[in-house]
Amino acid sequence: MKKKILNNWALKLLSVGIALVIWVIVVNYDNPYKTKTISGIPIEITNEDVITDQNMTYSVVGTQTATVRVTCRRKVAEDLSASDFKAVADFSNLYSATNQIPVTITCTSNKVSSDEITQVTQSLEVELEEIVSQKMEAQVNVTGEPAAGYTVGDVSCSPSYVTVKAPESFLDQVSYVGVDVSVSDVSQNVSTTAVIHFYSPGGSVLETGDIDGLSVTATDISVEVEILNVKTVNIGYTVTGQDSVADGYQYSGIEIDPSSVDISGRKSVLADISSLTLPEGELDVTGASEDITKTFDLRDCLPEGASLVNEDDYTVTVTLRIEKLSTKTFVLDLSGLTLENMDSSLTLGSEDVTVNVTVEGLEADLEELTEAELSGTVDLGGLEAGYHSVTVDVAVPSGFSVVGTVSVRLQLVTVESGEETTESKETAATTESSGSGEETTEPEAESSAEETSDSSE
Repeated sequence: MKKKILNNWALKLLSVGIALVIWVIVVNYDNPYKTKTISGIPIEITNEDVITDQNMTYSVVGTQTATVRVTCRRKVAEDLSASDFKAVADFSNLYSATNQIPVTITCTSNKVSSDEITQVTQSLEVELEEIVSQKMEAQVNVTGEPAAGYTVGDVSCSPSYVTVKAPESFLDQVSYVGVDVSVSDVSQNVSTTAVIHFYSPGGSVLETGDIDGLSVTATDISVEVEILNVKTVNIGYTVTGQDSVADGYQYSGIEIDPSSVDISGRKSVLADISSLTLPEGELDVTGASEDITKTFDLRDCLPEGASLVNEDDYTVTVTLRIEKLSTKTFVLDLSGLTLENMDSSLTLGSEDVTVNVTVEGLEADLEELTEAELSGTVDLGGLEAGYHSVTVDVAVPSGFSVVGTVSVRLQLVTVESGEETTESKETAATTESSGSGEETTEPEAESSAEETSDSSE
């Protein structure tokens, strides 16, 4: 037995050593050491009052998570996650020169020891910012349109001012604070409470959920919106001096822009308003030879209790049109004349009588005027047989006038004789349309008429 044991001992010793090596290899292969990197460990910040007591706030630069490397057995490493670790950044250890806070990472599950942990994240960088206080006026944003025939009047809110405390960088983004109130389709006053918002210069609402150190003296604001009646009224006016413009010109009308406006007020106030009248005496065309344009402020014309619906459109422009007159000559025959007060013993010596009438008016109107629209009247009262120059009273439509004095030369003969005077039956017709007052005379015919009259006597 001894011989068997000691025989080939070197070979047997080698076999034992090989077996031991194989065993070690097998054991290490099944559960070897492994290094694992674990990230996403939330960093807990403590002792924030160190800076908040100094009226300051902070923001984390980058992500608020930590990373570690763990070297341990493979089976242990496989079970490790971020939830097995705790990372703490204590503001008491803040290094103010670089705004870095040291981070301490420990394993809370005791799966690994501190010797097996290597911290990749050593510190947390923060930005410190002073908290400032600012008083701001609260604005009310009225949205929507009231019911037809109504408009928004006075708008008030309480409180009208709020004090905001926030990081300076946030306040730099704030254009104003306010609340939104809808008046869509309403026909009576609105009373409500709305949540205050912060608005950027572009009018968008700023998010405030992640703003540290933000506080407002009032988060809700009471709002009162007055709803008023609307009425459309014309612009009233009085033009003076229409018949006293410069010679050769005529006042032809008025242009008003706008000719009507919408005003608002209580129903009882609007009931007594029929128009907005421009100041009396301001629209005078005396001596005018060209258009007159004036601008008026409608706010000065508003009765108490009324206001313009559109406050920006408060001006009205008035143009008084002055046009140069033209003339046109018309020829009227006897049928266009009415003979009045002629002695029954007399008759006309000739029916072939014409009268030239010069009419003054606006060129466009003269183009449409016809002889049929003119009429003349001759007063023959007290006249005897013979030739007579008589004045014709010419009637023209409104807007026109007759230039000068119009006269006509007529021959009157007696009816009893059954015959006419020895003089020619022809009549001379003259028209004074230039305003000179001169007549075209026929002295020979007139003398002949006088002689005829003497012989018949």
